Amino acid sequence: MDDKQPRPTPRFDTDALVRGVAMDGRVRVIAVRCDGVSRTLAENQDAGPTAAVALSRAATAALLLGATIKDRQQIGVQLNGNGPLGEIYAVADAHGRVRATVADPHADVPLRDGGVDLPAGIGAGRMTIIKRLAEDEPAFQGVTALTASNVAEDLSEYLAQSEQIESAVALGELIGPEGVTAAGGLLVQMLPGAGLPETLAMQVRLESLPPLSTFFGDGGTAADLARLLGDDVQIMDEGPVAFVCNCERERYARILVAMGPDELTSLRDEQEITECVCHFCGTRYAFDQEQMGALIYGAKLHMARLESMSN
Repeated sequence: MDDKQPRPTPRFDTDALVRGVAMDGRVRVIAVRCDGVSRTLAENQDAGPTAAVALSRAATAALLLGATIKDRQQIGVQLNGNGPLGEIYAVADAHGRVRATVADPHADVPLRDGGVDLPAGIGAGRMTIIKRLAEDEPAFQGVTALTASNVAEDLSEYLAQSEQIESAVALGELIGPEGVTAAGGLLVQMLPGAGLPETLAMQVRLESLPPLSTFFGDGGTAADLARLLGDDVQIMDEGPVAFVCNCERERYARILVAMGPDELTSLRDEQEITECVCHFCGTRYAFDQEQMGALIYGAKLHMARLESMSN
C-alpha cells in the first residue's frame, strides 16, 4: 500500500559540485550547479514560484556547507520567518546528497518588479544551522537572525558570527515559465594564513562576477564559476549532486509508536487507513487497522519498558 515512488533527480550534465583553493591555499572556493536538484524539489512538492526559489536556495546552501564537513556528518539549513512560506529546511551530507522541504509550497507571495520576492516570502526571523556527526547523533546548532531573508546574505552573516569565518556566499537561479530552470551557488572562505590583502583582493574578484542567473543561463558550469575568481584557482575535486530522500516505512512506524497506545487506538478507530506522508519526497506510507493494532501492541510494550526502568 506504499506509494514509494520518489522522482529521481533529472540527469543534467552540468549538475556538479567542485572544491578548490585560491591564493596559494589561503582561500577556500566551493561552487555548485544543481538544476536537477532544484527542479526535483519543486516537482516533489508542487511548489509555486516563490517556494521553488526558497527550496532551491536552501538546498544549494546546504550543498555548499556539506562540502565542508566530514564523511558521515550531515548539515541542515533551517529558516524560520514570519512570511507566508513558513519554515524552510534543507539537509545535505558530505557526498552531495540533499533534500529540502517548505511548510507552505503553495504560499501566495505577490511578485516584485515582475520577479519572485523571496524576502517577502520568508519574512523576518532566524536561521539555524544544524550539524550532526552521524544520522542519529545529537545535533549541534547555531542560530542567527535573518538579516536579508534571501538565504545567501543570511548564511554569510551566520558564518561570520557563529563560525568566526570570513565568508562570501552567492546563490542564484534562472526562472522560466516552468519554474527554476537552472540554479547554483558559490562559497568563498578565508582560511588560516589569509590576511587583509587576500580579503580585499578576493572582494574585488567577487564584485566582478556576473549575476548567477545570467551565468547559468549562458551554460556556465560549477568549475567555470570557481575559475571566474581568478587564474590561481585550483580545482581539487569535483563530484555529483543529487536529491536523495532517506525516508522509509520503518521510520514512520517508530514515529507512530512514539505517539503512545491511546492516540494510536484513536487513530485506528477513527479511520480504516492511517497515512503518513514524507514532506521531502511526497511518498505515502499507509497503515491499515491490523497493522495499527501491531503498532499499538508495540507502543504498550515500549511504555511498560519505560515504566520498569523508572522504578
